[in-house]
Amino acid sequence: MDSNNGSKPTGKGFIRFSINGYCPSQPYENFFEGILSKFDESTFYTNILQFALVSLMYLNAGKGKYWKILFYASFAGLMGALIEKGTIAYTCTIHDMNNERYYIYGFLISEIFWIVKEYSIPLLNLTKIKAFSYENSSKLFSISIYFLFIFFVCSRFYIGFKRCTAGVLYNKEIKYGHMVAFSIMAFADLICTIGIIYFVGNHNKQEYNHAKYIDHYIKRSSYVILIFVDIVSILFVVINYFIAHFEEIPENADKPFLNIKCSFILILACDALLFKYSVHLNSNREYSNYNYEDFNLGSININGIAANYNGYDRNINENQRNSILNVPPFIYPSLNYKKKLIHY
Repeated sequence: MDSNNGSKPTGKGFIRFSINGYCPSQPYENFFEGILSKFDESTFYTNILQFALVSLMYLNAGKGKYWKILFYASFAGLMGALIEKGTIAYTCTIHDMNNERYYIYGFLISEIFWIVKEYSIPLLNLTKIKAFSYENSSKLFSISIYFLFIFFVCSRFYIGFKRCTAGVLYNKEIKYGHMVAFSIMAFADLICTIGIIYFVGNHNKQEYNHAKYIDHYIKRSSYVILIFVDIVSILFVVINYFIAHFEEIPENADKPFLNIKCSFILILACDALLFKYSVHLNSNREYSNYNYEDFNLGSININGIAANYNGYDRNINENQRNSILNVPPFIYPSLNYKKKLIHY
């Protein structure tokens, strides 16, 4: 170690203070100054805001497996950001400046939470596939996604190991690790997109009450988001490849796509909330049409719903009336083709 007259130390255990390290030119006075300074970084602030908003949606409007995955993913993002940025804030303080650190364990630990957060996107899409498929027809997609998950975990731990031992957040090897990890994710997302389009296409051939409206929303919104996620993931991989192979490409060229990826959970949560609101709104409009039917129509059948409109006696089957109001756990309806029913 070489340190004198208050200058920053150099040497193998102090890579964090070098030009390639993650510490600022002026070390933090204390941990709190360091962690507060990280609010200037969008990847840190976004994960905090994302957790707050998704938690609010989950507690007030969400239920079922899909919303649980969204909530746990946002929590994992929060923990990963706090551990990673907290490690930087602590190891870059004046108090810690003269401590030799050959291993930055916080970077390796944070990868556990990044794995949970990042791979929740294919798992969310797999949940949609299961909602629209036969009981056993989605098994091939499930096996593919879980098989890719093994390689994704290995690539993320490779990134964490390199960060831990090198004492830096980014270098050429770490860029390669990111390229592999997000290539796997992009491939998994693409598999899910194909699966969702295929099974929804099969569903469109069926004649079910209220199904046309739901299909319309899926095409208008969720298809767009699926394709958007795929495009961002692919572009992120391609740009990381160019950064690793061409020195002319700025190292921060992937930052816009990285920041968008940080917000994927929030984007999907907003889409889920809008879907639920739209289904409720459409259901209320349809039921209002029933209320304005002629009182003297007698006993009739409207779209298979038995009703008696003699006077004020409207014996409408409540289960049928509310069928679309109970939005399913996965956001999308669970389809039972054998019984020819839609369970909302």
